[in-house]
Amino acid sequence: MTTMTTTGTGAGTGTGTGGRTPLVLRLYHDLLADRERLIEAHHRLLAEQNALLEQIDLLCARSTAAPAGPDASGESPPPLSPVQRQVLVLMADGAKDGAIARRLNLSERSVRRQVESLARRTGASNRFTLALAAIRMGWLPAGR
Repeated sequence: MTTMTTTGTGAGTGTGTGGRTPLVLRLYHDLLADRERLIEAHHRLLAEQNALLEQIDLLCARSTAAPAGPDASGESPPPLSPVQRQVLVLMADGAKDGAIARRLNLSERSVRRQVESLARRTGASNRFTLALAAIRMGWLPAGR
């Protein structure tokens, strides 16, 4: 804690402490200094958060760019089978292969094959980019 002293003999402070700042006033000044440090830290955190959000936006834009695969020609992709659509919807909702398999009464291997097939069709390298590509291709509604 910082000790603050005033110049003079304490006249007008009402403390009678020989010019020393009263404890409550020192505590108030310390709180103000802490508040300023917290505000500065908050501003730095917001700046870092904005920079991170910009990086995420860039990555999303790159991942939704048209792949060099079959639909780069502008033709609409072939429709999904009912099983592929169900697997894709559950996968996009965050379900793991085992949960998808149980829900659709399939083997986990079948689910993995469906996800791999969809990833190949879209040029996606992971489930996140697969979901983004599926939205871009119209297989999933936006906002999932």
